[in-house]
Amino acid sequence: MSPVNAHSARVSGISGGRSQALDALLESSLKMLRQAESRDWLDVIQTGILRKQMIDDFFATPVTAGEENDVARVLGRMLQINEEIEELAVHSRGGVGESIGAIQQGRRAVNAYSENTASAVARGATE
Repeated sequence: MSPVNAHSARVSGISGGRSQALDALLESSLKMLRQAESRDWLDVIQTGILRKQMIDDFFATPVTAGEENDVARVLGRMLQINEEIEELAVHSRGGVGESIGAIQQGRRAVNAYSENTASAVARGATE
């Protein structure tokens, strides 16, 4: 993957700490991909655990309508990265069953947050 493609989901419309937190989520996912490419599955799992905490922290504050597009773009890129990691895990040898499970759990968490965010934004727009 080229560096341009790796960072194509960079945040552009969010300011301040939220932008940095969203960038950090994407960077964490890219770090997991690099670790998977190096077959460092334990590191992938450990980084995934930290990323999950970062996701929890980010979504502790509801996403505003102005943030929605950037958040959706980054979450979409994170899902793509997770799929790439899963592919690498499937093609890797030895002891990756737990890794695949942890990655899939992370993927489900990102999907759930994405769905909840869209729902919360929609509710906020109707109030």
